[in-house]
Amino acid sequence: MKTRYENTLFYQINSTAKYFDKLFEQIFKSANFGVSATEHLALSVICETKDCCQRDLARIILKDRANTGKLAKNLQDKGLIIITLRTKNNRPVKILSATEKGQKLIEETLVIFKPVIEKIEQEFSKDGLNNIKQSLQNFRKVVEKSVKTNI
Repeated sequence: MKTRYENTLFYQINSTAKYFDKLFEQIFKSANFGVSATEHLALSVICETKDCCQRDLARIILKDRANTGKLAKNLQDKGLIIITLRTKNNRPVKILSATEKGQKLIEETLVIFKPVIEKIEQEFSKDGLNNIKQSLQNFRKVVEKSVKTNI
């Protein structure tokens, strides 16, 4: 018996990710934060990561360095981050740091996102959520081995 596409693991993961993207797109559109969902993700990572370099950001958000550079420039132009040049292993490295305005934006968005996430998570037990997270992490690690990235 052939497995229907809708019943495959790939479909389940992919469609769930798309639904989350749509959910956050809707929140961003209605809240009018002045940044895109991708810019918000990058800013959030920058706020959480001390001495975040452009390469680290690219790796975390799964964008190539060229796109990450444009993203960082947009955030800088909006006054949300500062880009400083440092030397690491005799190579220039761009360090991305959130400004006070950027940190404030992340805090404000968390007020809106947190109840949405909590409402979804209430549908599962704590153990169930932990199992989902662990299973997805393990699955992602296996998939990562097969993926070539330009980061």
